[in-house]
Amino acid sequence: MFDSGAVGLVAFICGPLPGAVLIAINYARMGKDGKGVLAAVLGLTATALLLLTRWNLHSPLGPLVSDALAVLFIICTWQIAKKIQGKAVEEHIARGGQLAAKSTAFFIGIATLAGLIVVTAAALYQNPNHKMVIIGTRDQVLYAGIMATRNEATALGNALKNDEYFQDRGAAVLLTRGFGGTTISFVVQDGIWDQAGMLSQFEELARDVAPAVGGLPVQVRLLDSQMDVEETSMVGEVKFGGVDGVYYEGSATKAKAQALGQGLEAMGFFSGKGANVILIRHADGTTLAFVLNHGWDNPKMVSSFEAIARQVAPAVGGLPINLQLVSTKIQLEKDEVIQ
Repeated sequence: MFDSGAVGLVAFICGPLPGAVLIAINYARMGKDGKGVLAAVLGLTATALLLLTRWNLHSPLGPLVSDALAVLFIICTWQIAKKIQGKAVEEHIARGGQLAAKSTAFFIGIATLAGLIVVTAAALYQNPNHKMVIIGTRDQVLYAGIMATRNEATALGNALKNDEYFQDRGAAVLLTRGFGGTTISFVVQDGIWDQAGMLSQFEELARDVAPAVGGLPVQVRLLDSQMDVEETSMVGEVKFGGVDGVYYEGSATKAKAQALGQGLEAMGFFSGKGANVILIRHADGTTLAFVLNHGWDNPKMVSSFEAIARQVAPAVGGLPINLQLVSTKIQLEKDEVIQ
């Protein structure tokens, strides 16, 4: 039988599945085949979760989360062998039984890992990382990630067509959906990301089409012609009372949006009538946009929004704030800096 030291060593070198295979072999030699199968299934599940996390968690913390999970699963595999099978191994030795050599355990671990690599490579070969749907005759939506589907890619393409972003001119968009969230990447002309206000336009476009791919939050990326990331932004929403809401874009965080909404609730601006505010933070500063049906040309109303902006400024990092009044179609009607 394999002791917990051999199981832990193999799990550390080769991963949780090979360690689980050793546990399963122990169970088989104890005449407990059912528990052996369960151990192997749990090891396979842990390995699959590690792979999915590594491939689909699209954030700077993705590799760190994956590594932390790997350490956790390795420790769990070792402790399961020690706590659950430790006594059985001791009794086996007391009856004159022998421990399997660590070299044998290592060979089994390497063989299991090699098989896993072959199966994974075959699955990737049969299912390319990027699949594609064509909208019209030339525009295309590439989609990737464990949670991305052809139906969602098609829905996204149709939404982009309705917004006139897709005009059958060969535009390309990449949809990525995994456990780390949803990302919409726009392949754009080189240098366009440097144009003033361009990132905001893509953020608004992503906010508009987000319902087609499961809703907000959505990460927005601008890619160059080589598919390299040039700009990254986040678009999300925090609801208050189910109807009022704060959208946050750029480097603005959900926590800042939450604080802003609470401030607007406290002063009575959010009162359950469907008011919407957009909090935007880019390299050039913070913007607070109020979505209105009318009133942007009314000096008294403009003055009231200036007062609101000053009052909630501490919640979003303080003054100065770029105050914008926009129509329900997100057309800019009033723009000024509040000092």
